[in-house]
Amino acid sequence: MAFKVALKLWVHGLKMQYDAHSVLVGLEMKIEQGELVALLGANGAGKSTLLRCISKVVEPSEGLVYLDGKDMRSLTSREIARSMAVVPQETNADFDFTVEEIVLMGRFPHLGRFETEGAKERKLAWQAMEMTGVAHLARRSITTLSGGERQRVIMARAICQEPQLLLLDEPTANLDIGYECELLELVAALNREKRITIIAAIHDLNLATQYFDRFILLANGRVLSAGSAEEVITAENIKASYGVPAVIYRHPLHGQLQVCVPKQYPLKEKKKKMRVHVIGGGAEALPVLESLRTNGYSLSVGPVSTEDSSYHYAVYHHLPVVVAPPFSQISDEAHAEHLRLIQEAGLIVVPPIPFGEGNLRNLLAVEQALDTGKPVFLLEGSRAAERDYTGGKAERIIKKMKRKGASWGAELEAVIIYLRNIAQAPASK
Repeated sequence: MAFKVALKLWVHGLKMQYDAHSVLVGLEMKIEQGELVALLGANGAGKSTLLRCISKVVEPSEGLVYLDGKDMRSLTSREIARSMAVVPQETNADFDFTVEEIVLMGRFPHLGRFETEGAKERKLAWQAMEMTGVAHLARRSITTLSGGERQRVIMARAICQEPQLLLLDEPTANLDIGYECELLELVAALNREKRITIIAAIHDLNLATQYFDRFILLANGRVLSAGSAEEVITAENIKASYGVPAVIYRHPLHGQLQVCVPKQYPLKEKKKKMRVHVIGGGAEALPVLESLRTNGYSLSVGPVSTEDSSYHYAVYHHLPVVVAPPFSQISDEAHAEHLRLIQEAGLIVVPPIPFGEGNLRNLLAVEQALDTGKPVFLLEGSRAAERDYTGGKAERIIKKMKRKGASWGAELEAVIIYLRNIAQAPASK
Protein backbone atom coordinates (compact mmCIF):
# COMPACT_ATOMS: atom_id res chain seq x y z
CA MET A 1 0.00 0.00 0.00
CA ALA A 2 1.38 3.42 -0.93
CA PHE A 3 1.16 6.21 1.64
CA LYS A 4 1.87 9.89 1.28
CA VAL A 5 4.47 11.83 3.27
CA ALA A 6 3.44 12.19 6.92
CA LEU A 7 1.92 15.37 8.29
CA LYS A 8 3.01 17.78 10.96
CA LEU A 9 0.54 18.77 13.66
CA TRP A 10 0.47 21.91 15.79
CA VAL A 11 -2.09 22.45 18.54
CA HIS A 12 -2.03 26.02 19.81
CA GLY A 13 -3.80 27.41 22.88
CA LEU A 14 -6.54 24.76 22.81
CA LYS A 15 -9.35 25.21 25.32
CA MET A 16 -12.42 23.02 25.71
CA GLN A 17 -15.29 23.24 28.16
CA TYR A 18 -18.25 20.98 28.80
CA ASP A 19 -20.85 23.07 30.61
CA ALA A 20 -18.79 24.79 33.32
CA HIS A 21 -16.09 22.12 33.42
CA SER A 22 -12.78 22.89 31.69
CA VAL A 23 -11.26 19.82 30.05
CA LEU A 24 -8.47 21.46 28.05
CA VAL A 25 -6.86 24.66 29.32
CA GLY A 26 -4.63 26.45 26.79
CA LEU A 27 -3.03 23.20 25.61
CA GLU A 28 0.09 23.46 23.41
CA MET A 29 1.45 20.52 21.44
CA LYS A 30 3.66 19.98 18.39
CA ILE A 31 4.08 16.71 16.52
CA GLU A 32 6.79 16.37 13.90
CA GLN A 33 6.19 14.34 10.76
CA GLY A 34 6.70 10.62 11.13
CA GLU A 35 6.59 10.59 14.93
CA LEU A 36 5.10 7.71 16.92
CA VAL A 37 3.50 9.37 19.93
CA ALA A 38 1.77 7.93 22.99
CA LEU A 39 -0.71 10.29 24.61
CA LEU A 40 -0.80 9.57 28.35
CA GLY A 41 -2.75 10.82 31.33
CA ALA A 42 -5.30 9.80 33.93
CA ASN A 43 -8.99 9.42 33.15
CA GLY A 44 -10.37 12.91 32.64
CA ALA A 45 -6.99 14.40 31.73
CA GLY A 46 -8.32 15.33 28.28
CA LYS A 47 -6.81 12.68 26.00
CA SER A 48 -10.00 11.76 24.16
CA THR A 49 -11.19 15.36 24.02
CA LEU A 50 -7.87 16.43 22.50
CA LEU A 51 -8.15 13.75 19.79
CA ARG A 52 -11.74 14.79 19.05
CA CYS A 53 -10.63 18.39 18.66
CA ILE A 54 -7.79 17.41 16.33
CA SER A 55 -10.15 15.32 14.18
CA LYS A 56 -12.85 18.05 14.19
CA VAL A 57 -15.41 15.81 15.85
CA VAL A 58 -15.87 18.69 18.31
CA GLU A 59 -14.99 22.34 17.99
CA PRO A 60 -12.70 23.72 20.73
CA SER A 61 -13.87 26.68 22.78
CA GLU A 62 -10.64 28.47 21.88
CA GLY A 63 -7.40 27.70 20.10
CA LEU A 64 -6.24 26.45 16.72
CA VAL A 65 -5.16 23.17 15.17
CA TYR A 66 -2.82 23.19 12.17
CA LEU A 67 -2.21 20.25 9.84
CA ASP A 68 1.01 20.68 7.89
CA GLY A 69 0.77 24.42 8.40
CA LYS A 70 -2.90 24.67 7.36
CA ASP A 71 -5.57 25.94 9.73
CA MET A 72 -8.03 23.05 10.05
CA ARG A 73 -10.92 25.52 9.99
CA SER A 74 -10.10 26.10 6.32
CA LEU A 75 -10.27 22.39 5.44
CA THR A 76 -13.38 20.45 4.45
CA SER A 77 -14.28 17.16 6.08
CA ARG A 78 -13.32 15.31 2.88
CA GLU A 79 -9.93 17.04 2.76
CA ILE A 80 -9.28 16.11 6.37
CA ALA A 81 -10.37 12.51 5.76
CA ARG A 82 -7.94 12.20 2.86
CA SER A 83 -5.10 12.97 5.24
CA MET A 84 -6.29 11.78 8.64
CA ALA A 85 -7.86 8.55 9.90
CA VAL A 86 -9.34 7.98 13.34
CA VAL A 87 -9.85 4.81 15.35
CA PRO A 88 -12.23 5.83 18.15
CA GLN A 89 -12.44 4.29 21.59
CA GLU A 90 -15.94 2.96 21.03
CA THR A 91 -17.17 1.35 17.82
CA ASN A 92 -20.93 1.17 17.39
CA ALA A 93 -22.45 -1.45 15.11
CA ASP A 94 -25.96 -0.16 14.40
CA PHE A 95 -26.19 -1.16 10.73
CA ASP A 96 -25.90 -4.58 9.15
CA PHE A 97 -22.82 -3.93 6.98
CA THR A 98 -20.33 -6.68 6.28
CA VAL A 99 -16.75 -6.35 7.48
CA GLU A 100 -15.57 -5.80 3.90
CA GLU A 101 -18.14 -3.02 3.38
CA ILE A 102 -17.01 -1.31 6.59
CA VAL A 103 -13.36 -1.45 5.55
CA LEU A 104 -14.16 -0.18 2.03
CA MET A 105 -15.70 2.92 3.63
CA GLY A 106 -12.13 4.04 4.21
CA ARG A 107 -11.89 4.70 0.44
CA PHE A 108 -14.85 7.13 0.29
CA PRO A 109 -12.77 10.32 0.77
CA HIS A 110 -10.64 9.34 -2.23
CA LEU A 111 -13.55 8.60 -4.62
CA GLY A 112 -15.40 11.04 -6.85
CA ARG A 113 -18.95 12.08 -6.13
CA PHE A 114 -20.56 9.29 -8.15
CA GLU A 115 -17.57 6.96 -8.26
CA THR A 116 -17.90 3.42 -6.85
CA GLU A 117 -15.26 1.10 -5.49
CA GLY A 118 -13.24 -0.69 -8.13
CA ALA A 119 -10.57 -3.38 -8.17
CA LYS A 120 -7.99 -1.03 -6.64
CA GLU A 121 -10.21 -0.20 -3.68
CA ARG A 122 -11.08 -3.85 -3.05
CA LYS A 123 -7.42 -4.82 -3.20
CA LEU A 124 -6.55 -2.13 -0.64
CA ALA A 125 -9.40 -3.29 1.61
CA TRP A 126 -8.22 -6.91 1.50
CA GLN A 127 -4.67 -5.88 2.26
CA ALA A 128 -5.90 -3.88 5.26
CA MET A 129 -8.03 -6.78 6.50
CA GLU A 130 -5.11 -9.18 6.19
CA MET A 131 -2.84 -6.78 8.09
CA THR A 132 -5.32 -6.60 10.97
CA GLY A 133 -6.24 -10.30 10.98
CA VAL A 134 -9.91 -9.90 10.00
CA ALA A 135 -9.84 -11.14 6.37
CA HIS A 136 -11.58 -14.36 7.43
CA LEU A 137 -14.47 -12.21 8.73
CA ALA A 138 -14.95 -10.30 5.45
CA ARG A 139 -18.46 -11.67 4.76
CA ARG A 140 -19.62 -11.47 8.38
CA SER A 141 -21.95 -8.75 9.58
CA ILE A 142 -20.28 -6.17 11.81
CA THR A 143 -23.18 -6.61 14.26
CA THR A 144 -22.17 -10.22 14.96
CA LEU A 145 -18.60 -9.45 16.02
CA SER A 146 -17.11 -9.07 19.47
CA GLY A 147 -15.83 -5.71 20.67
CA GLY A 148 -12.24 -6.72 19.99
CA GLU A 149 -13.06 -7.93 16.48
CA ARG A 150 -14.92 -4.70 15.70
CA GLN A 151 -11.91 -2.73 16.94
CA ARG A 152 -9.66 -4.52 14.47
CA VAL A 153 -12.17 -3.94 11.66
CA ILE A 154 -12.17 -0.20 12.35
CA MET A 155 -8.37 -0.30 12.37
CA ALA A 156 -8.49 -1.99 8.96
CA ARG A 157 -10.81 0.76 7.69
CA ALA A 158 -8.34 3.39 8.91
CA ILE A 159 -5.45 1.65 7.13
CA CYS A 160 -7.53 1.34 3.94
CA GLN A 161 -7.99 5.12 4.11
CA GLU A 162 -4.21 5.51 3.48
CA PRO A 163 -3.79 8.26 6.08
CA GLN A 164 -0.87 10.57 6.59
CA LEU A 165 -1.91 11.04 10.23
CA LEU A 166 -3.50 8.27 12.30
CA LEU A 167 -5.28 9.04 15.58
CA LEU A 168 -5.99 6.13 17.94
CA ASP A 169 -8.12 6.51 21.05
CA GLU A 170 -7.40 3.61 23.45
CA PRO A 171 -6.91 1.19 20.53
CA THR A 172 -6.27 -1.83 22.78
CA ALA A 173 -9.17 -1.27 25.18
CA ASN A 174 -11.24 -4.25 24.00
CA LEU A 175 -8.41 -6.56 22.97
CA ASP A 176 -6.89 -9.54 24.75
CA ILE A 177 -3.16 -9.60 25.43
CA GLY A 178 -2.31 -11.37 22.16
CA TYR A 179 -4.17 -8.91 19.95
CA GLU A 180 -2.95 -5.96 22.05
CA CYS A 181 0.63 -6.72 21.13
CA GLU A 182 -0.28 -7.63 17.55
CA LEU A 183 -2.11 -4.33 17.03
CA LEU A 184 0.68 -2.24 18.52
CA GLU A 185 3.24 -4.12 16.44
CA LEU A 186 1.16 -3.17 13.41
CA VAL A 187 0.99 0.47 14.53
CA ALA A 188 4.77 0.59 14.99
CA ALA A 189 5.28 -1.07 11.58
CA LEU A 190 3.01 1.47 9.86
CA ASN A 191 5.03 4.27 11.40
CA ARG A 192 8.38 2.68 10.66
CA GLU A 193 7.71 1.47 7.11
CA LYS A 194 5.13 3.97 5.83
CA ARG A 195 6.22 6.98 7.92
CA ILE A 196 2.67 7.62 9.06
CA THR A 197 2.47 10.09 11.93
CA ILE A 198 0.66 8.31 14.75
CA ILE A 199 -0.84 9.68 17.96
CA ALA A 200 -2.40 7.12 20.28
CA ALA A 201 -4.11 7.68 23.61
CA ILE A 202 -2.85 4.76 25.71
CA HIS A 203 -3.87 3.85 29.25
CA ASP A 204 -1.31 1.08 29.71
CA LEU A 205 1.97 2.86 30.39
CA ASN A 206 4.01 -0.33 30.23
CA LEU A 207 2.69 -1.22 26.78
CA ALA A 208 3.31 2.36 25.67
CA THR A 209 6.99 2.28 26.58
CA GLN A 210 7.46 -0.91 24.57
CA TYR A 211 6.05 0.41 21.31
CA PHE A 212 6.22 4.21 21.23
CA ASP A 213 9.12 6.61 20.74
CA ARG A 214 7.74 9.87 22.12
CA PHE A 215 5.36 10.56 24.98
CA ILE A 216 3.02 13.41 25.87
CA LEU A 217 1.63 13.35 29.40
CA LEU A 218 -1.50 15.37 30.16
CA ALA A 219 -2.64 16.62 33.55
CA ASN A 220 -5.38 19.10 34.37
CA GLY A 221 -6.01 19.88 30.71
CA ARG A 222 -2.42 20.79 29.89
CA VAL A 223 0.74 19.08 28.71
CA LEU A 224 2.62 18.21 31.88
CA SER A 225 5.61 16.68 30.10
CA ALA A 226 6.66 15.74 26.57
CA GLY A 227 9.68 13.90 25.27
CA SER A 228 11.36 10.52 25.56
CA ALA A 229 10.33 7.82 28.03
CA GLU A 230 13.18 8.82 30.35
CA GLU A 231 11.97 12.44 30.34
CA VAL A 232 8.26 11.76 30.77
CA ILE A 233 7.90 8.46 32.66
CA THR A 234 9.16 9.56 36.07
CA ALA A 235 7.81 8.94 39.55
CA GLU A 236 7.20 12.68 39.97
CA ASN A 237 5.23 12.96 36.74
CA ILE A 238 3.17 9.85 37.45
CA LYS A 239 2.29 11.23 40.87
CA ALA A 240 1.33 14.61 39.39
CA SER A 241 -0.82 13.18 36.60
CA TYR A 242 -2.29 10.00 38.07
CA GLY A 243 -2.15 10.89 41.76
CA VAL A 244 -0.41 7.68 42.84
CA PRO A 245 3.13 6.86 43.95
CA ALA A 246 5.03 4.79 41.40
CA VAL A 247 8.24 2.83 41.11
CA ILE A 248 10.00 3.21 37.76
CA TYR A 249 12.38 0.46 36.67
CA ARG A 250 13.76 -1.17 33.52
CA HIS A 251 12.23 -4.45 32.45
CA PRO A 252 14.89 -7.19 32.69
CA LEU A 253 13.89 -8.72 29.31
CA HIS A 254 13.32 -5.82 26.90
CA GLY A 255 15.01 -3.04 28.85
CA GLN A 256 12.17 -0.51 28.51
CA LEU A 257 10.99 1.63 31.42
CA GLN A 258 8.14 0.13 33.39
CA VAL A 259 5.77 1.60 35.95
CA CYS A 260 4.73 -0.29 39.05
CA VAL A 261 2.24 1.15 41.55
CA PRO A 262 2.65 -0.21 45.09
CA LYS A 263 -0.31 -1.48 47.03
CA GLN A 264 -1.50 1.49 49.01
CA TYR A 265 -3.58 -0.40 51.56
CA PRO A 266 -1.60 -3.47 52.67
CA LEU A 267 -3.43 -5.98 54.80
CA LYS A 268 -2.57 -5.78 58.49
CA GLU A 269 -1.21 -8.93 60.08
CA LYS A 270 -3.30 -10.36 62.89
CA LYS A 271 -0.09 -10.96 64.81
CA LYS A 272 3.16 -9.17 64.17
CA LYS A 273 5.89 -11.58 63.12
CA MET A 274 9.60 -11.07 63.48
CA ARG A 275 11.64 -9.09 61.01
CA VAL A 276 13.95 -11.05 58.71
CA HIS A 277 16.92 -9.37 57.11
CA VAL A 278 17.85 -10.73 53.65
CA ILE A 279 21.43 -10.20 52.54
CA GLY A 280 22.15 -8.95 49.03
CA GLY A 281 19.87 -9.04 46.04
CA GLY A 282 19.48 -10.18 42.47
CA ALA A 283 17.56 -13.16 41.16
CA GLU A 284 18.67 -15.29 44.11
CA ALA A 285 17.09 -12.98 46.71
CA LEU A 286 13.73 -12.22 45.06
CA PRO A 287 12.04 -15.59 45.69
CA VAL A 288 13.30 -15.49 49.27
CA LEU A 289 11.81 -12.05 49.82
CA GLU A 290 8.47 -12.94 48.26
CA SER A 291 8.14 -16.20 50.18
CA LEU A 292 8.88 -14.53 53.50
CA ARG A 293 6.56 -11.59 52.78
CA THR A 294 3.62 -13.81 51.78
CA ASN A 295 4.14 -15.80 54.96
CA GLY A 296 3.67 -12.63 56.97
CA TYR A 297 7.22 -11.74 58.02
CA SER A 298 8.42 -8.15 57.98
CA LEU A 299 11.59 -7.67 55.96
CA SER A 300 14.66 -5.56 55.40
CA VAL A 301 17.06 -5.89 52.49
CA GLY A 302 20.58 -5.09 51.44
CA PRO A 303 23.06 -3.86 50.72
CA VAL A 304 21.98 -3.57 47.05
CA SER A 305 22.42 -1.06 44.24
CA THR A 306 19.53 1.02 42.93
CA GLU A 307 19.64 -1.05 39.72
CA ASP A 308 19.10 -4.30 41.60
CA SER A 309 15.73 -6.07 41.35
CA SER A 310 15.69 -6.46 45.14
CA TYR A 311 16.00 -2.70 45.54
CA HIS A 312 12.89 -2.21 43.37
CA TYR A 313 11.12 -4.93 45.35
CA ALA A 314 11.98 -3.14 48.60
CA VAL A 315 10.77 0.23 47.32
CA TYR A 316 7.57 -1.31 45.96
CA HIS A 317 6.75 -2.92 49.32
CA HIS A 318 8.09 -0.04 51.46
CA LEU A 319 10.82 -2.18 53.03
CA PRO A 320 13.93 -0.81 54.78
CA VAL A 321 16.82 -1.21 52.34
CA VAL A 322 20.56 -0.46 52.45
CA VAL A 323 21.78 1.10 49.21
CA ALA A 324 25.34 0.73 47.93
CA PRO A 325 26.97 1.51 44.56
CA PRO A 326 27.31 -1.50 42.23
CA PHE A 327 30.67 -3.27 41.83
CA SER A 328 32.21 -1.21 44.64
CA GLN A 329 33.43 -1.74 48.18
CA ILE A 330 30.75 -1.24 50.82
CA SER A 331 31.22 2.21 52.33
CA ASP A 332 31.48 2.73 56.09
CA GLU A 333 28.16 4.58 56.04
CA ALA A 334 26.34 1.77 54.21
CA HIS A 335 28.02 -0.80 56.45
CA ALA A 336 26.81 1.02 59.57
CA GLU A 337 23.26 1.10 58.20
CA HIS A 338 23.57 -2.58 57.35
CA LEU A 339 24.65 -3.42 60.90
CA ARG A 340 21.68 -1.48 62.27
CA LEU A 341 19.18 -3.48 60.17
CA ILE A 342 20.90 -6.73 61.14
CA GLN A 343 20.62 -5.78 64.81
CA GLU A 344 16.88 -5.00 64.45
CA ALA A 345 16.16 -8.32 62.70
CA GLY A 346 15.19 -11.54 64.45
CA LEU A 347 16.82 -13.66 61.74
CA ILE A 348 19.38 -13.10 58.97
CA VAL A 349 18.97 -15.03 55.72
CA VAL A 350 21.86 -15.31 53.25
CA PRO A 351 20.54 -16.37 49.80
CA PRO A 352 22.85 -18.33 47.46
CA ILE A 353 24.34 -15.11 46.05
CA PRO A 354 27.83 -14.71 44.54
CA PHE A 355 30.50 -13.13 46.73
CA GLY A 356 33.33 -10.95 45.51
CA GLU A 357 35.71 -8.54 47.20
CA GLY A 358 33.08 -5.79 46.91
CA ASN A 359 30.42 -7.52 49.02
CA LEU A 360 32.58 -9.75 51.23
CA ARG A 361 32.12 -7.20 54.02
CA ASN A 362 28.41 -8.12 54.09
CA LEU A 363 29.27 -11.72 54.87
CA LEU A 364 31.67 -10.61 57.61
CA ALA A 365 28.82 -8.56 59.12
CA VAL A 366 26.67 -11.69 59.22
CA GLU A 367 29.44 -13.64 60.96
CA GLN A 368 29.80 -10.82 63.48
CA ALA A 369 26.04 -10.95 64.19
CA LEU A 370 26.21 -14.74 64.59
CA ASP A 371 28.94 -14.28 67.20
CA THR A 372 26.55 -12.10 69.24
CA GLY A 373 23.87 -14.80 69.20
CA LYS A 374 21.81 -13.58 66.24
CA PRO A 375 20.18 -16.51 64.34
CA VAL A 376 21.52 -16.96 60.79
CA PHE A 377 20.18 -19.15 57.99
CA LEU A 378 22.38 -19.93 54.97
CA LEU A 379 20.43 -20.86 51.83
CA GLU A 380 22.56 -23.06 49.62
CA GLY A 381 21.01 -23.45 46.19
CA SER A 382 24.52 -24.07 44.89
CA ARG A 383 27.83 -24.89 46.58
CA ALA A 384 29.60 -21.94 48.19
CA ALA A 385 32.77 -22.64 46.20
CA GLU A 386 30.86 -22.11 42.94
CA ARG A 387 29.78 -18.65 44.09
CA ASP A 388 33.07 -17.57 45.63
CA TYR A 389 35.07 -15.01 43.64
CA THR A 390 37.35 -14.04 46.54
CA GLY A 391 39.92 -16.78 46.25
CA GLY A 392 38.21 -18.93 48.86
CA LYS A 393 37.61 -16.25 51.53
CA ALA A 394 33.82 -16.35 51.29
CA GLU A 395 33.70 -20.15 51.34
CA ARG A 396 35.88 -20.24 54.47
CA ILE A 397 33.62 -17.73 56.25
CA ILE A 398 30.51 -19.74 55.34
CA LYS A 399 32.10 -22.97 56.65
CA LYS A 400 33.14 -21.18 59.83
CA MET A 401 29.57 -19.89 60.37
CA LYS A 402 28.21 -23.42 60.05
CA ARG A 403 30.63 -24.58 62.75
CA LYS A 404 29.50 -21.68 64.94
CA GLY A 405 25.87 -22.76 64.74
CA ALA A 406 24.37 -21.13 61.63
CA SER A 407 21.52 -23.15 60.15
CA TRP A 408 21.49 -24.06 56.47
CA GLY A 409 19.43 -25.76 53.81
CA ALA A 410 19.06 -26.01 50.05
CA GLU A 411 15.29 -25.46 49.81
CA LEU A 412 13.49 -22.17 50.38
CA GLU A 413 10.83 -23.94 52.43
CA ALA A 414 13.55 -24.78 54.95
CA VAL A 415 13.68 -21.11 55.96
CA ILE A 416 9.93 -21.03 56.63
CA ILE A 417 10.12 -24.26 58.64
CA TYR A 418 13.03 -22.85 60.65
CA LEU A 419 11.05 -19.67 61.39
CA ARG A 420 8.03 -21.68 62.51
CA ASN A 421 10.25 -23.67 64.85
CA ILE A 422 11.50 -20.50 66.53
CA ALA A 423 8.13 -18.73 66.47
CA GLN A 424 8.16 -18.54 70.26
CA ALA A 425 11.26 -16.34 70.16
CA PRO A 426 10.63 -12.69 71.10
CA ALA A 427 9.77 -10.55 68.04
CA SER A 428 12.22 -7.81 67.14
CA LYS A 429 11.29 -4.23 66.61
